Amino acid sequence: MIKLFSYGTLCEKDVQLKEFGQEFYIEPDLDYITGWDIIKVKMYGEYHKIAIPNESSNSTIMGAIIHIPEEIMPLVDKYEGLEYKKVNIKTLSNLDCIMYVKR
Repeated sequence: MIKLFSYGTLCEKDVQLKEFGQEFYIEPDLDYITGWDIIKVKMYGEYHKIAIPNESSNSTIMGAIIHIPEEIMPLVDKYEGLEYKKVNIKTLSNLDCIMYVKR
């Protein structure tokens, strides 16, 4: 299983079912990261949230930890699109995760 820190639509069960045909386990407690900001970028005719690094920022991003089967990750990559890339992060609760950020 891949642990993914999600600050957007991947947390939504209806999105999971529609896009991947299954629900993923989401840890019951939210988690947080620092050193990142959220901006809105117009993609595919709509505005989407996207994380960008900002080491000088005091902002905190809240998100959910989603457990995604490794074999599903190519579908998640496709869902996120070319504007995003994966990075390794550590949450404030000391979990190692991946997160999608601005390419």
